[in-house]
This record gives sequence, structure tokens and C-alpha cells, in this order.
Amino acid sequence: MNTKKRNFFKKKSFWLRKSILMSAKQSGGRGSHLGGTMSCVDILNYLYFDKIIKFNSKKPKWPMRDRVLIGKGHAHLALYHIWSSLGFFNKKKISEYGKNGASLGVQLDISTPGSEYNTGSLGHVIGIGVGIGLKSKIDKNKFKIYCLVGDGECESGSIWESVLSASRLKINNLVVIVDMNRLSEFQILDSKSDLELKKKFKSYNWNVEIVNGHSFDDMEKVFKKKYHNNFPTAIIANTIKGKGVSFMENNVDWHHKAPNPQEFRKALSEYE
Repeated sequence: MNTKKRNFFKKKSFWLRKSILMSAKQSGGRGSHLGGTMSCVDILNYLYFDKIIKFNSKKPKWPMRDRVLIGKGHAHLALYHIWSSLGFFNKKKISEYGKNGASLGVQLDISTPGSEYNTGSLGHVIGIGVGIGLKSKIDKNKFKIYCLVGDGECESGSIWESVLSASRLKINNLVVIVDMNRLSEFQILDSKSDLELKKKFKSYNWNVEIVNGHSFDDMEKVFKKKYHNNFPTAIIANTIKGKGVSFMENNVDWHHKAPNPQEFRKALSEYE
């Protein structure tokens, strides 16, 4: 990746993290889940702004669009800012976030342009992706399905039932991205967790890659890689929980803790 392109993505991530903090502050931080949102910012930034994902923001339900399914719906603020920036809906709608009656809530809703799935309970999104992928094979459509899940979410049994089904059905247009920030609400994963997860996916015949989820150069190599088989792909992205705010990084407290006004000021001061 050339320097100009790399700097473009770095500026987008800076803008995105600052925007997330400002919207969270506006709502009092309730439901914002800043740790797990900040960890996947660079992944979402790269997927959308390098147009790895096929979409038409003026026609969000364009039949040949790639489907982006989000398991970890608590990353909603990153997506709201991306979607509004790309023209899926008016940027003014962001100012409604956190207010009574607002259409943008603390989980994703299928009625929001850009969203393909109502989020909430974890562990289901890969299964939904398998269903969409199977129908696309029957209809002979060429779009891809991208599913973003958290590493803690991978403890769900339904995840592995879906992983097995995807392999058996040869859903080769399915790409699962694991946000491997190693800190879920109730556990801390060790330094070899990415390798263990790779081994699990490989046991089901998936194509598997491990990538630095904050390196745009690494992501470019992995997301543009072509596979010549009929199996789905898993991309395990090593990330940092709370990335971009010094006192939130690698701190499990910020899985769902709402910052107080002083903490918001401190966080935003890092983006001045």
C-alpha cells in the first residue's frame, strides 16, 4: 500500500474514533461499549472505504450488494458514522443518537439503511450468513457475505454449528471476521488464542488467515487474497480493546462502562 493511501485510512480512523467518542458523550455513554467498538474501527474503515464491500449507498437494498452482518452489534456507533459518511442516510440523523424516539439505537436495526440484521443476542450471525449464502448459490448470485463477530462470541455453540454447516454446504462466498481483542466481558484470552481459533476453523476445512487488525497494509493483502476452493474463509484480526484512547486500551472495564464527563474530556483531548 502506498503512503498516500495508508495516510487516507489513518485519517479516516482518527476521524471515526473521535466521532464515536463525541456521539457517546452526547448520549451520556450509555450502551456505547467503547472498548469493543474502538477495536474494530480500522477493520470497518478498510472494508468500507477501500470498497472491499460492494454497495450502493443510494440503493441500500441493491440485490447484488455484498451483505455485511454484524454479530457484535454494540459496535453500532462506528457503523452509524461510516454509513452516514457514505450517504446511506443524512448525517443530521447522528445528532438524534441517544435521544428518546431516535431511530438510531444502541443495537443495529434492519430498518436503518446499511444494516442487514437486527442485533442483540450473540452467536447467531454466522448461521444467518450461511442461510443467505445458500440462497445465493441456489439463485447463482455472486455477492459475498461478511460476518463480523467478537472473540468472546466464539464461545457460543451456535457459532460452531454454523461453521460446520458452512463447510459442508461449501458456502465459499462467506467471510467471517473475528475481532480478536482478547478481552470479553468475563474473560481474558491468552496470547495464543488466535492460533487456537485458527486451528478450530481449519478443522472444519475453512481457509484461515491471521492479520493485524490495525494494519491497513496487512488487511489489504488478506482481504484481496483469492482462494481456489469451495470453502468459506475466516480472518482472525488481532486488535486492541479500546484502541485509540490511552486509558481504555487493553482495559476490560471499558467493555461496557460509560465514561463520566471528566473521562470523556480526557479521551477527547487525545484527538485535539
